[in-house]
Amino acid sequence: MIKLITRLHYLLIVFIVVNAHAQSKGPFFNVLDYGASNDGTNRATKGINAAIQAAKFAGGGTVYIPAGNYICGPIELVSNLELYIEAGATLKFPAENLPFIKGRNQGIECLVPVPLIGGHDLENVTITGRGTITTSNAEWMKLKPRYGGSAAGPNWLNLLKELEIKTPASKEDYLKAAPELRPPFIQVMNCKNVLIEGIHIIGSAMWPVHILYSENVVVQNIIIETYPGVHTGGIYLDSSRHIRISNCFIETGDDGIVIKSGKDADGLRVNRPTEDVTITNCTVRHAHGAVTLGSEIAGGLRNIVVSNIICDSTQIGIRIKSRRGRGGFIEDVRFNNWTMENVGQAINVTNYYAMEGEVFADDTTVSDRTPRFRNIAISNITINHSRVVIDIEGLPEMPIEGLRISDLVGFGKTGMKASNTIDLELHNVQINAEKGPAFLVRNSNDLELDNISTRKPLMDAPVIRIETSPGAIVRNSKAYPGTNIFLSTEPNHLQDIIMVGNVTTNAKKITVETGGDFWKVKEPPTEHSPE
Repeated sequence: MIKLITRLHYLLIVFIVVNAHAQSKGPFFNVLDYGASNDGTNRATKGINAAIQAAKFAGGGTVYIPAGNYICGPIELVSNLELYIEAGATLKFPAENLPFIKGRNQGIECLVPVPLIGGHDLENVTITGRGTITTSNAEWMKLKPRYGGSAAGPNWLNLLKELEIKTPASKEDYLKAAPELRPPFIQVMNCKNVLIEGIHIIGSAMWPVHILYSENVVVQNIIIETYPGVHTGGIYLDSSRHIRISNCFIETGDDGIVIKSGKDADGLRVNRPTEDVTITNCTVRHAHGAVTLGSEIAGGLRNIVVSNIICDSTQIGIRIKSRRGRGGFIEDVRFNNWTMENVGQAINVTNYYAMEGEVFADDTTVSDRTPRFRNIAISNITINHSRVVIDIEGLPEMPIEGLRISDLVGFGKTGMKASNTIDLELHNVQINAEKGPAFLVRNSNDLELDNISTRKPLMDAPVIRIETSPGAIVRNSKAYPGTNIFLSTEPNHLQDIIMVGNVTTNAKKITVETGGDFWKVKEPPTEHSPE
């Protein structure tokens, strides 16, 4: 009898706590009560949006989508809303033509299709639960195919050209381009205090999660599976601030977690940065870049920390990209505690990227259209089975400044290539390459190589090759058994290099001055799959 009373008392306490928690969340709106069908036979859009409007009228609350199969059109969010998608609930969005709103597509302000789930100018919005939202990228690509190397159709390509002449473009150009674009899955624009957690996204028409012009946003514990969808990617941060991303799994056919701030002349006109971002405890598979900064950086990217990332079978791991003409900057960024397996380029920092339909610009005039990379730190990285361990490409007219790489061990077909940098530092870096120099650097002022090595020296290549890099320092580094040449330079350039505290007794030749093209092996474009 005493045990029974104790158990009843316990259950009563649980009931009170759960009920109090439910009450604290405000009114509760079950979409089935508003006519939504969950048997997959009829459209549930009206019922779901009716429940959301009822929550809006009540001043906020939880809109509950119970288990079942729902066929949906666009769902419009409101302020002070929790959209709860229950485990066992699947919301399927068919490919179809949608109305347009003002928004941004690939860094360009324009008319865009309404998001499948989204809202603008909102506060206090949550999308949560363990349910699934899904759509078919293949069906969307049939409805709105690409054209001639463009990301969309011919009118989109024409709009991009017009914006280089005048921004904004004519109303007619925007109206022509809009029908060629595909909608994001989830998009919040000009919103504050947003939480997206727990849900499972399968497939996407375009970007699965797009955070645009928003602040104080948390994305956590979500699963995104869009591989091999075109332009699907994972989570996109776009001219937003105070963002926290954590504990997510992303398997995608484009970049995994992406940070942007506007493209070219149009992005410079808008001039809104993405800043104050933390990303941690995520796994990314089959992406172009696991975590990507750029290439649309016209508004600038700054104060970004990316830590504790597992990267598997991606074309690139850490990816920082832009090009002449973009403008903007990337500064004050830290990547820490990564493991990478079966990647193409493990670390890629370049100002020679080109999107679909673009050609490489050759105007070397420094202006507000010249991108700037500075003060970037990459540390505690493990890389296995890469095609290229590190690839760094600055511009001659605007070198990458203050890039520091430390505590890295990497295995790859080729090692590190770096050109056009200022204050490039490597500390405690071991690179084991199958061909070519482990460390290949040129046109880099104030280079510092500290405690660098390879445990797999090659007879036909030096461990270190430095070209046209006055003020370079090589110190506290070690030649392992089997080393033929430790350091190679161009003829008459050895005097430009300071060597201090190196252990070179295992090298047959400590230094060699010789010609030869160590850069002759060209890497395929970064969008290609790893070999």
